[in-house]
Amino acid sequence: MITVDDHSKKEHIQDLFAQYHIEYKIKIKEILQKNPMDTAVIGTLGMNKMKISYSFYVEKENAAAAKELLKSI
Repeated sequence: MITVDDHSKKEHIQDLFAQYHIEYKIKIKEILQKNPMDTAVIGTLGMNKMKISYSFYVEKENAAAAKELLKSI
């Protein structure tokens, strides 16, 4: 498994896996990054940010090949 939070890295990994015919599953997770100044008194004021992480999963028989490809990232 590899997890990235950069959309361009996600696209690069998908391109690599497609090029080398490595099947994968992807799990997308939204993470709310809270503003450290956030309190019940002032509210969020729109300062909280949503961050997305992408986790790639490959079959065991493809793990070594995927790991080798991902060294370039």
